[in-house]
Amino acid sequence: EAYCTHQQVVSFVWAVIRSIVPPDLLGDRSIWRALRLNISKFVGLQRFEMFDLSQCLHRLESSQPPFLSQIRISDCCCYKLWVCIGNCSCAKEGSCNSSKSKIRLHNRLFRHWIYWLFSSLVVPVISNYFYVTERQFDKLQVFYYPKPVWMKLADNATVYLKEQNYEQLNDASYMSIIAKRRFGFSRVRFLPKKNKMRIVANTKAPCEIKAYDQNKRSFFVKSVNSSLKELHAILRRVKDENPYALGSSVFGYHDVYQKLYRFHQEIKGALLMVPSVYIVVGDVSKAFD
Repeated sequence: EAYCTHQQVVSFVWAVIRSIVPPDLLGDRSIWRALRLNISKFVGLQRFEMFDLSQCLHRLESSQPPFLSQIRISDCCCYKLWVCIGNCSCAKEGSCNSSKSKIRLHNRLFRHWIYWLFSSLVVPVISNYFYVTERQFDKLQVFYYPKPVWMKLADNATVYLKEQNYEQLNDASYMSIIAKRRFGFSRVRFLPKKNKMRIVANTKAPCEIKAYDQNKRSFFVKSVNSSLKELHAILRRVKDENPYALGSSVFGYHDVYQKLYRFHQEIKGALLMVPSVYIVVGDVSKAFD
């Protein structure tokens, strides 16, 4: 339970903003409250949820900071074209209402300012100081781990792997495997559980490996699944020719369905009354290995 609450993350981000951004750019306290509320909504997003500019501007456009009132309207025709294109027909006529132009200019600058605040300040602060992830039993919730805390958790998990049956490659072994390209690679990350860390790897996607040369090029190595296609085909044929050779092994959800379907048909055909069926779920030790 070493993660920070959403309120703690919001307080930290807001403290950074207050210490970096000049007070005149943040406006009065009503703007502070609305801005902090929008940051809180952003931090509280679940996985796969979107957050657009209109949500960043919620309750803000009605009360703009005073620094916008100090921006003057230029008489340059280039400025008039920049403000009016796409908004009115006066760009072609060469005339424009200065009050409307000023409002449009302020709105545009304010939207740019809020977009910059979220994209160039809020997001980098979160990504630099927190490791953001989900947990095994909370797939949609997002959890914020302070980077130093997460490093300790990851280091402990790495030590545990080395104590089991994993070994860290040296640079020579690593580069020889990449040069031969015989094996597939995948990015591995840790997924927090209740009191442990789980290894998660995407074996479908190819892995980008950066080459150790002067040009610092990078290339993609085939995925683990693609490198095991031939072995998968061989095992498929072995199972088709001798169904009992691989025991109860299955090769996908379709095989699971076929087993359950045949089991259900056998029970229905042999007995008048369907007996009690017990399904046992077990967390097998070292199932990943």
